[in-house]
Amino acid sequence: MKEYFSLGTFLKTYKDDEACLDHIKEIKYPAGVFCEKCQKITNFTKIKDRPVYQWSCGYQISPLAGTIFAKTTTPLQFWFYAVFIMTQTRSGVSAKQLQRELGVTYKTSWRMFKQIRILMANANKGGEPLDGIVEIDETYIGGRIKRKGVWAGGITIGNIR
Repeated sequence: MKEYFSLGTFLKTYKDDEACLDHIKEIKYPAGVFCEKCQKITNFTKIKDRPVYQWSCGYQISPLAGTIFAKTTTPLQFWFYAVFIMTQTRSGVSAKQLQRELGVTYKTSWRMFKQIRILMANANKGGEPLDGIVEIDETYIGGRIKRKGVWAGGITIGNIR
């Protein structure tokens, strides 16, 4: 049986900003973090109250640099929740709904969704569209049914094999 990533699992996995930052660091630097000053992989420590790691030589690195999370004042856990909620709902979530759920301004929630959409659109730059195993579920396309009668039945708009 397929295991789903539920809201409870999300809250346990990403309980605070530190857990989110550690996850970003593990994804961005899977082989370990390389110190450009020492020219080797050395011990590093997390600087308190900043999303930055520092080596014993004093060199600092931020895993958020070059990501949609760079220079944001919004907590990382809010960003992760926005990504989670966008990928878990069929009909999408409005920025107004995210504003109510997170307690942020509408401008912040709209910007978060915009950044996430841009990231998702550009995620597959090097490969073919729909490359690899693709699972498709139903989707809702806006508008009302204008005609009734013969044409009111189910019509296949597209088919992917």
